[in-house]
Amino acid sequence: MAVGDSDLTELGMTPRAVQTVEHSLRVGAAGRAILAYLPETIQSEVLDRPVPAEAGPGAYQDDVRLLASLERIRARGYALGHEECAAGWNECAAPVTWDGLVMGSVLVMKPKQVMTRCPVTVIEAVERTAAALADLGRGGPAGSDGDDSRMK
Repeated sequence: MAVGDSDLTELGMTPRAVQTVEHSLRVGAAGRAILAYLPETIQSEVLDRPVPAEAGPGAYQDDVRLLASLERIRARGYALGHEECAAGWNECAAPVTWDGLVMGSVLVMKPKQVMTRCPVTVIEAVERTAAALADLGRGGPAGSDGDDSRMK
């Protein structure tokens, strides 16, 4: 599927839902990529809240498993999500940090029939994009040096 080739309604999403869906940081690869690098006090606040009702079937319901996923994200530098935000959608995300602070994340989200497992090429592209944004956040041109500011 190429960019712009899909009818989102055929994939179970409306254009409005894509633009307005809001989830807790505990749900989805993008949120967990951010949550993994936030202070423990903020992580605890996020874990104290329930999983949003609109979360997908793959959302972590158990805090122990969620915390283990944050350890994996910090160890490898990216997050994978399987039907966390919406049924039928898988994700790959990497954190974007500036000066040691997490500022956001880069996300690729594809229908699970297109991306049952996240290919290394997608993971590498997400990581490169996050590194380029980190470079821009430091005021340098994207890709200006080999040292990105993402925390691994």
